Amino acid sequence: MGDQPIPLLSGEMHYWRLDPRNWRPILGRIKELGIKIVATYVCWDFHELAPGQYDFQGKTDARRNLLGFLDMLAEEDLWVILRPGPYIYAEWKNNGVPDHAAKYHRLDPAFRSAAETYMAAVTEATRPYLATRGGRVILWQADNEIDPWPHLYTEPLGLGRTAGCFQEYLRERYGEISVLNTAWRTLYRSFDDARAVTELFPSDHALMSRYQDYRNFLHWYVNKVGQWAVDKYRALGVDVPMLLNTYSGVGTQRWAELEKIGDLAGPDIYPSREFLNRGGAKEHAHILEALRYASSYSKLPYIPEYQSGIWHDWLEDVGTLTPNHYRLICLSALQAGAAGWNWYMLVNRDNWYQSPINEWGRTRPPLFRAFQQITALYQEVDPTTLTRLTNTAVTFDPLQRSTERPGQDLLTSLYQADIDYDFFDLSQTPSKKPLLLYAGGSWLSRTGQKRLVEYVEHGGHLVCIGTHPTTDEHFRRLNLLNIPNPAGIVSGVGKLNLALWDGTVESAWLQHYEEVPGEPISITRLSVRIPPSEELLLQFDLATGQQYTIGYTVRRLRGRITVIGLQPTPELLVLLHRQFGVGIPSRSTTPDVTTALFHRDGDYYLIASNVGDEGKTATIQLPAPQSGHWRDLVSGTVVAASGQISVPVARKDSTMLRLSGGQK
Repeated sequence: MGDQPIPLLSGEMHYWRLDPRNWRPILGRIKELGIKIVATYVCWDFHELAPGQYDFQGKTDARRNLLGFLDMLAEEDLWVILRPGPYIYAEWKNNGVPDHAAKYHRLDPAFRSAAETYMAAVTEATRPYLATRGGRVILWQADNEIDPWPHLYTEPLGLGRTAGCFQEYLRERYGEISVLNTAWRTLYRSFDDARAVTELFPSDHALMSRYQDYRNFLHWYVNKVGQWAVDKYRALGVDVPMLLNTYSGVGTQRWAELEKIGDLAGPDIYPSREFLNRGGAKEHAHILEALRYASSYSKLPYIPEYQSGIWHDWLEDVGTLTPNHYRLICLSALQAGAAGWNWYMLVNRDNWYQSPINEWGRTRPPLFRAFQQITALYQEVDPTTLTRLTNTAVTFDPLQRSTERPGQDLLTSLYQADIDYDFFDLSQTPSKKPLLLYAGGSWLSRTGQKRLVEYVEHGGHLVCIGTHPTTDEHFRRLNLLNIPNPAGIVSGVGKLNLALWDGTVESAWLQHYEEVPGEPISITRLSVRIPPSEELLLQFDLATGQQYTIGYTVRRLRGRITVIGLQPTPELLVLLHRQFGVGIPSRSTTPDVTTALFHRDGDYYLIASNVGDEGKTATIQLPAPQSGHWRDLVSGTVVAASGQISVPVARKDSTMLRLSGGQK
């Protein structure tokens, strides 16, 4: 704080759910872990004795002594992340809101009136504890995972038979009813007549246009609530940085916009045990995607809630958590660019268990030791000062990811090829990476398409593999990149075996062109790779040698556009990087192992994560100048590298290695 750096690694402890006699022993255990920050919700429903009457000093129940708890944290030289809501969720009735307020959605004047009374009271009580006033509160969460909850407040929100907030959003977005009618292909006389479509209908463009406005409405609503909460707390005198947290997907919240409203915004993430229950590598890939996205917009990529223990109702889905599980998820977070997180819950309480510290201040030794190890590693490495090395970016559009989620084949192939990348949010600052892969579908807003054109014209290289934008978000013809449609599409039995550039690839289909506006990219069909039956022996070789133009590269001012009419595959992506001279800083050629390479001053750091069911010695390609003797910061062993490195990684685990500048 001030000139004193505070690592943003924290643990959640709910004082109001624990016997106050155990507070100090628990804080002692937290300090043993090496953690310097404690996060806690403040429960409106628990502290409110009657509407407008609150106990923050423990006069009616010792567990309500918030101020005493804050005093104890100061005595123990611990910093605080305060999370007063109004909403907290926290597996509490009404998500932490009293009955009289929970009847109304968050933009309802009745809810705001009740909430503002509570917000004023909790701010008045805790204002002296702000770090800007000599206290220990360094971060303030203005609200929790803001969600309109359309399934609960359908009619008040205007999503059913009556008008409400949704119609207000439409007025703000379109201005004139005629503009809305053009976009929706409707004949409404007023905005109050407009009705929402809250279910996905991909085959009907008119309904899809309306559905996408519903998704935009959710984002609009969340931003309105976030802005109101932040503004209210600011007006009440909260002058420490503001935090807003989100779900692990962007369907409800636009993370980057929330960070602009507050000071910090990031996703809450709860993986299944060792990624076993939700698709294994697929779940691991999705978490890396989420954190890469947070890293793309955030000044300090942070996970406001990262799994530590489990809620009773989630136990069957998540499973029993193990020490290696925590190393895997935490080093994976660092691998994707996270700079800090809050372990939720670091301490057990009523309906949450399997945390490293229990309700009485006793530990679960195997978990406790793992948390100590992770904390020590975090502090030794200081991820806030590392630069993740990658030359590749992938487009990201929150509305696309909220609806049809195009581009998943591309993201899966990048994961399988172990090519690290950044996201380029098409509503945010343009990417500076030399290579940009388009991960959208056939529709993209005019703003998004303009961003792509700007990226290319300022010197970037945009690559569209198998798809490119041809319409806007309302499915009206729009192709600002001027990419022609292919003349035809050829498919094969199983996979087409193709010679491309100096390598071979497989694809379920190919798009071919009669004419292209730039330098053509051609392929040659190779022999069929499946064994034919005797009667088809000759026929199966007939296609061998056929050539097709499957794309092109064209100059556009300072940059280039490349179009490739093939299915995204790991082999194609590796070949693509090699063909265009775009380096991959680290790449594992061992299945199930993914990597990331970082740099600081003269040192390099390598993280390797193994989601496989057995231990592996991973072969990782490391281009010069990363040759030398690397020290494994987890095991302490030293590994030599020259062009590539062999790294032992246990099953469902991660490790980190360092190459110091003086060791080369």
